[in-house]
Amino acid sequence: MKYQFYPEEPHFTVKGIDLQSVGRPMGYRHSFRAGRAKHGFIYVVSGRMCDTLHGEGEALLYADAGELVFMPRGTVYTGTYAAENTEIRIVQFDLSDGVLPSYLSHPTKLALPNAGELIGAFFEPMKGRGRDHPFYHLSCLYRLLLEIDEGCAAPPKRYNRLRPALYELQANWQKNEPVSHYAALCDMSEVNFRRLFREYIGASPIEYRNDLRLSRARGKLQSGEYNVSEVAELCGFSNLSFFTRLYKKKYGHTPKCE
Repeated sequence: MKYQFYPEEPHFTVKGIDLQSVGRPMGYRHSFRAGRAKHGFIYVVSGRMCDTLHGEGEALLYADAGELVFMPRGTVYTGTYAAENTEIRIVQFDLSDGVLPSYLSHPTKLALPNAGELIGAFFEPMKGRGRDHPFYHLSCLYRLLLEIDEGCAAPPKRYNRLRPALYELQANWQKNEPVSHYAALCDMSEVNFRRLFREYIGASPIEYRNDLRLSRARGKLQSGEYNVSEVAELCGFSNLSFFTRLYKKKYGHTPKCE
């Protein structure tokens, strides 16, 4: 598939979360000429930051109060406090294995309306336990990543008309609705809907729905609570041999191997 309208499956393990809250005078600079040592979310509480990205030519990344920037580990840049009374909060972390999602592979400003709340949670005491418990920091980080992922999963403007169908497919993937049902949700003809859907996703609506079902089916099989026939039925496959064939094509083995 060209694109999947659900989160990239995480393949990384977080370690070494630490927090910094810093205020500097206008014009103060800090430089990462050797590259940033850790991944970092930088939230501007007040004032303005200007980050000069060094590489093949220089690029400027501005962040005003209320805005959130992500800087991957290894980023070479110079940060400048570009206004009086600039204060920032930094949540930095490392990975013990794996890689971050593709949309966090480069320096970027993240459009996150509740960024202040999400970053602030790291710095607030956890009720009855303080704020230094490592699981608390992990829970805050994964909530932040969840919110970012949901924002990054939004379709590009050209494909906004597909949103109702994509949300319906995600919410009710087990239902055997005809393609005309999804087209009607988008106020489109079935022909135009099929064309635009394939252009965006790289698969037909039914192929996409089957892919969603197979992902859920695998989780049910891995739980050990269901047999193959039960999983096929629960996931909307009325034909067991068809389910088995699709499953083997996607995962390289029959469902019985789980």
